[in-house]
Amino acid sequence: LIACGVALLQRTVWWAAYDSHNCESCNPRIDWKSASRQKVGNHEKVDFSVDGVVVLKGAIMDEALIAALGAECDRLSNTFLTSIISKFLLKFYLRYEHRLETRSEILRDWAVHGPFGKWAAQLLNTSEVRLYNTELIFHRGSESPTCKPAWHRDTVAAPFAPEVPSVVFNIYLHDIDAESDGLIYVRRSHLDPSSMPESIDIIEPRISVGDVLVHSANSYHTTSGRGCFKRRSLQFRYFAGTATLAHGPLRQAGPIPWTFAHAPGVAPHGLKLGDVLQGPWYPLVHPEPLEKEQRSVPEAKPWGILSLGRFVSESISLINTSTGKPAPGFIVMDGVVKNPEEWHWKPMGDTGMMLPSLKKAAWVHS
Repeated sequence: LIACGVALLQRTVWWAAYDSHNCESCNPRIDWKSASRQKVGNHEKVDFSVDGVVVLKGAIMDEALIAALGAECDRLSNTFLTSIISKFLLKFYLRYEHRLETRSEILRDWAVHGPFGKWAAQLLNTSEVRLYNTELIFHRGSESPTCKPAWHRDTVAAPFAPEVPSVVFNIYLHDIDAESDGLIYVRRSHLDPSSMPESIDIIEPRISVGDVLVHSANSYHTTSGRGCFKRRSLQFRYFAGTATLAHGPLRQAGPIPWTFAHAPGVAPHGLKLGDVLQGPWYPLVHPEPLEKEQRSVPEAKPWGILSLGRFVSESISLINTSTGKPAPGFIVMDGVVKNPEEWHWKPMGDTGMMLPSLKKAAWVHS
């Protein structure tokens, strides 16, 4: 009976944190041509290329869409990621959910049929763009046990290699800036994910409802830690052209949401390392979505404690080398380990968990 109960639990959206039916009967309903900007300005392209971050001011022209997006997020039920991971491990999150485009017609409209694919193609100068995640992050604000900054690069959570061009679109459900715990960035840090610019210059964007905050997955960033605001945002993540699965054990792993999203044997894509990222789990969004990818995930199998444990165990065994330094090629919160001598071990926030940290980032952390 216990085995049957576990098997039934593992087939639920709550356990999987996605819907394997992948919103296959969903249809686009939003008129994006009238609701959003169609082009990224030349100066915005330059800013993104040079700085690794840009704000597309007033890019979503219908604020009612953002209100409806927030209402849809509130309607969606919590999964294992919020009920267990956020509640007991990532306690600063009120809610964390991912792969929302598999669970909601509205979220799929934004992620697959919305303007992000077109904007990504313009920013990355590519002819093809694919989606790799749609996330929700709601912070606890003043009720959080900590509001300290947590500097990182999103590279650690991407299914592809760091050199693959990528872009993250941040949609806030309210106005926000650095004084209310908004995101801040190290300018030009995306140019070398294994290091840090010689001169540290911090960018502090100011966002109004309807603006879209855009950054490269390789950009070094954090929430400011000032104001401890109960922020509510969504992240739509994309990559350019043809890429292969590179989310292997040379990644910082653990019982954290990023592992669930892409790791072989944990995520339901059925891909092996080196396979091309395509199909229902990584659908094409530009120039046009493919009908054959708007379907259920055929290889979908529920993740299990054992499969996750194997991935985490292998990751831990590879990162701890006999030299006491992280292994070259390892991808962690601070970026890619190229020269182990430029890295040391530091506790992660208030958790006491020791993680590799880039020595050149010490000033930023302080």
